[in-house]
Amino acid sequence: MVSVDDRDFSISVSIGASIYPDHGRDAEVLLRAADSALFRAKELGRSQLAVFTPELTETAATRFTIEQGLRRAIRGAEFELVYQPEINLAGARIGLVEALLRWRMPDGRLARPGEFLGVAEQSGLITEINAWVLRNAAEAASRWFHGGWPEVRVAINISPRQLLDQRFVLQILSLLDEFRLPAKCLELELTEMVLQTGSATIAALRVLQSHGFGIALDDFGTGYSSLSSMEQLPLSRIKLDRSLIAGIDTSSRSAAIARAIIDLCGALGLQVTAEGIERPQQFAWLLGYRDMLLQGYLLSDSVPFAEVLGVKASLANKINDLMLSLPPRPRPHAVRPNDVKIIANR
Repeated sequence: MVSVDDRDFSISVSIGASIYPDHGRDAEVLLRAADSALFRAKELGRSQLAVFTPELTETAATRFTIEQGLRRAIRGAEFELVYQPEINLAGARIGLVEALLRWRMPDGRLARPGEFLGVAEQSGLITEINAWVLRNAAEAASRWFHGGWPEVRVAINISPRQLLDQRFVLQILSLLDEFRLPAKCLELELTEMVLQTGSATIAALRVLQSHGFGIALDDFGTGYSSLSSMEQLPLSRIKLDRSLIAGIDTSSRSAAIARAIIDLCGALGLQVTAEGIERPQQFAWLLGYRDMLLQGYLLSDSVPFAEVLGVKASLANKINDLMLSLPPRPRPHAVRPNDVKIIANR
């Protein structure tokens, strides 16, 4: 821990190592090998040590190719946003849409963030990519808001790096002014990783919340500090990770855990999204929670900007058809007269 200007900074060290003469016989070769090992150490997490192996050379080459492709993508406008609705059953309507980043590859395939964001983080390109996402999502929200959908909400994934930037709050506020957009139309989604960046990021979130932005905690239930996150972060919504929802219709333990978390969020005044709804049985289990938001391929895939209003218009019919396709719920067991006498005689 290092103190600078009355602020405490936690410092960790990642180490990449190479060995003479196994990995090279001159300084330049050994340094390249150690650099490859260092990237591997960072991928493993904080405060890790990695020793060079020949496989890391191929990994480094792949990483270099991706990095060069990302630089081309930033210059050539190869990034796209798609939007996946989160459905409010109470009114069979879209509660909000989540903006999701895609990279249009030269062969036409849309690459998902998991394929390139790690390299973007390591190379520092993530800053430009994040700024692009934020601007384009705000512009999309503005077009919907001024185009006859005043209750629109767009969720944007925010990284801890953005919250550490002291300019971030001013950046997002300036976008509201530029696009004549109220803050309630944007929601910022983050993960528990933000807790590792200290009190400054939590303070930034409180400022954003005071301006009217929604704050959502994504992937809830996958980390070790979930309950701590609910206490420390200024949240308005919790997103239950798909791993919690996967077994709610097949496992009594999964159902009990999901039910307890939903009840806890209700007691704290937090809205809840259940993500990963892919089977009618999961949908049927959640029908009792009318105020929840549901997200998943069963209800709607992620779609381009131009298709969102079409999904919105057809949503009521889709929900109705889905409910009609569900098997009838079992009726409660009727108590027989003899049963009543037995109970009364005890």
